[in-house]
Amino acid sequence: MRPIKWKTRVKFSVKAVLFLTILVVLFVAASRLLRTKWVTQNQEEYIYSNLYDLNEDSLDVLILGNSQAVYGFSPVEMYNYAGLSAYSLGGSSATLMSNYYWMLETCKTQSPSLVILDVSGLLEPFREHYERERIDVMHFSQNKIDNILAMDGLAEESLLGYFVPMLKYHTRWSDLESVDFGYGLNSDLTYRGQDLEDYCKKGLTYSKLIIDNDDPEADLREMYDYQLEYFDNIYTYCQENDMELLLVKTPKYSWTGSDCAQVQALADKYGLTYIDFNWEEMLDAIGYDITTDMKDSDHLNVRGADKLSDWLCDYIRENYDLPDRREDEDYDLQINEELYDTEHTDAYLCSAIDPIEWLTLLKEHTDCDIFLSLYGDATGLVSDEMAALLADLGLETDLTALSDGECLVAWLTNDGTSVEEKTADGYVRIHGEMENGVAYDIASRNRGEGEQMTRLSIGGEDQSINTAGLNITVYDQEQDLIIETVCINLETGEMTCDTRAD
Repeated sequence: MRPIKWKTRVKFSVKAVLFLTILVVLFVAASRLLRTKWVTQNQEEYIYSNLYDLNEDSLDVLILGNSQAVYGFSPVEMYNYAGLSAYSLGGSSATLMSNYYWMLETCKTQSPSLVILDVSGLLEPFREHYERERIDVMHFSQNKIDNILAMDGLAEESLLGYFVPMLKYHTRWSDLESVDFGYGLNSDLTYRGQDLEDYCKKGLTYSKLIIDNDDPEADLREMYDYQLEYFDNIYTYCQENDMELLLVKTPKYSWTGSDCAQVQALADKYGLTYIDFNWEEMLDAIGYDITTDMKDSDHLNVRGADKLSDWLCDYIRENYDLPDRREDEDYDLQINEELYDTEHTDAYLCSAIDPIEWLTLLKEHTDCDIFLSLYGDATGLVSDEMAALLADLGLETDLTALSDGECLVAWLTNDGTSVEEKTADGYVRIHGEMENGVAYDIASRNRGEGEQMTRLSIGGEDQSINTAGLNITVYDQEQDLIIETVCINLETGEMTCDTRAD
């Protein structure tokens, strides 16, 4: 047999390496495609992956925690208010183990001077499903390996599936959706770790939130040993790397006096400052309003987050030496600031409960269409202030001059014009198509045949709250998006809101 020439051997080796390389690339790409994308609820996919896009050494404040951190802190507000460069790393039921390894991952490219830890995780159990959401997003590194191995004894699933996601997700072929192919195109859904939450939980009371009068020994929940272990790891790492550690607890219904007492004892043991915003004194200090500032019983919305962040900025400025990044003309916040301003305004609009404030905020939406219908007797019920705000929005009809039983429908267009019809007897309707091709249909009946009613549909979808008063829908043609639908009860001044779900 003739020996294989060396050139043939090299050629064969190159082909083999190339084949294996292509095979690995395809395997990794398939794994990335098939794994679940964590783009609902707390937006972990974007919160954690966007961290990798930050310019090196551009971060001064690192916020760690679970979903309380996602909604409770506003890094963009901290920059706008005090020039602080902050990023919030939080997620559903995140453990301190997750916080620790993501802190290490962050510090590979960043050198924060201050770490703020929301302490909820100290009293929360390990939930493997939620831990997976953060491990899946973490780039392959020693930190990821250590994070996976640290779950030994806690995780029920095989740890091998964390190293090779294909083992868990290989059956997802039939479940793939558009988000699996293009989720990276929507990376602007979060802003330096914050999910701008516009929902406003109604009916909450201070009695359950304020912990001043709680029995510190009642309903004692003990801290988990593994959480305390990673608390010590976080503390030690901060000490070794000249990073200050500040403990914080955002407003949370399920947080008790005993929880606070345990954390305070832990803070005292380590010589750390602990700020708990569940005390009445602290709630008053930030200007907290339970009627407007909560997403739900355990999480702040954007209004609450802005208030807490402003107070925290003042505290940080008084107690820590951090740069004001606004003084650096080259500093890049690395967000879509125009989109943030729009989303922020939307969030305040959708969490408003006072009609005058809501209409005032609505004036900032000069690029939106406003659809309005009135039914029920409005005679003498529309204040001059409300009428003036509606006139500023483009309504030509003077609502203070409506006669008894007169109903109205109107389309206030985004170019400043209006289409309006009113009647004192019977049924009134306008309908047609907007510039983007989407149909609209508005109708109202105060008397005559049939029951009193109002109907307002966009694109064939009914948006009506259909109760007596002023029914308004705000629509963005460019995004084909309902910003909000409300009904202002002119007799009581109360406002019913149908906040968008997305």
